[in-house]
Amino acid sequence: MRGWQRALYLVLGAFLAGIGILAWYATSAESGKTGAAPIALALLPVCLGAYLLALAIRSRLIIDGSHIEVRGAFREQTAELSDVEGYRTISTRNGSFWRLQLKQGRGSIQIQKWFDCDDLRAWRQQLTDLDERDRNALLEEIKQAQDLGTTPDERLNALKQAKNLNIALSAVAIVAAVVFVIYQSPLRLAPAVVLALVPAMVLYLMHKDPLLYAVGKPKRDPRSDLSIAGLVSGIGLMFGAIAMHFVSYKPLLLWGALIAAIYVFAFSAYTQRGPRVQGFVLIMLMYGCMYGYGVVMDADTLLDHAPATTFATSVVGEHEVHGRSTTYYLDLAAWGPFDGTNKLSVPHSEYLQAQIGEAVCLALHPGYLHAAWYTRIECGDRFVVGPAK
Repeated sequence: MRGWQRALYLVLGAFLAGIGILAWYATSAESGKTGAAPIALALLPVCLGAYLLALAIRSRLIIDGSHIEVRGAFREQTAELSDVEGYRTISTRNGSFWRLQLKQGRGSIQIQKWFDCDDLRAWRQQLTDLDERDRNALLEEIKQAQDLGTTPDERLNALKQAKNLNIALSAVAIVAAVVFVIYQSPLRLAPAVVLALVPAMVLYLMHKDPLLYAVGKPKRDPRSDLSIAGLVSGIGLMFGAIAMHFVSYKPLLLWGALIAAIYVFAFSAYTQRGPRVQGFVLIMLMYGCMYGYGVVMDADTLLDHAPATTFATSVVGEHEVHGRSTTYYLDLAAWGPFDGTNKLSVPHSEYLQAQIGEAVCLALHPGYLHAAWYTRIECGDRFVVGPAK
């Protein structure tokens, strides 16, 4: 490890461990005894600090002829050049690293990029680049696939056409998502249906031409990656119901979980050809949850044509919730399905204009899937059930 990296990990590790110890001491001193809460509070920063300290002190890459040894924070892995099938370059949000794949399925060895040096590059050149090998194998398979064209050039041109179709499908999904999220009108059902059908289209393309399309593929895989279309459909369906407020999500949980499970199973089954990115199942689980719960929330609201019941209540307070973004809430007096104080998320402009005691009118719908939902409406002279408090 380079000197500045080692120093950084040492300082950060000592800082985190110190924070954990101080948190434990302060909490136990305040309560007068050592309990489970102070220990739990201190455990995470202490463990993370200890890991960073061990990583800075122990990390080593040792190359001795055909022998390689990689030492991590608490683990040592060794291999001979003859035992290594090849290497892959793995890219993640936190950076990239090399993974040495051992022969006969005996596991792998990870080498972090901070070990990069002339000796390591020379040693790695003796190995097979598995990413490049897989890429060439797929290209050769495409050239031999007679259903893609009569000549190798026509078959490779089918790969270009697949990328153009992917761009068009992603563009349609993006436009449908923007229209569905921005425009609150009865015509929203059409873009919602488009978004709901996008994953089915993605699965159809992968099933029809597995040599041309993939989801969650490595960077050097020549196939067209349909991940953007799948991601946009889930995000669009989820955010499309952002203006709707549900009394309880419980009636939707089972349906959402079932659709998410089918989503993950389908994409796992249809993407077995070729290597996948690291954490493929977790990525598909995230996509599936967004899609599944987006579908059920939108189906519950958009397909609900039953008459709404209107209520009036009043503002009794307001508060903000800060995270990656700030959410603004009005605290409302009891009304309809709520026996006590409840909250209503509103845009920032409405939050600034709201006044304590101001009347708020709401329309309560039964829900197509029996999950009651409500929206804020203009009070005007409309009939309301029960007087405003």
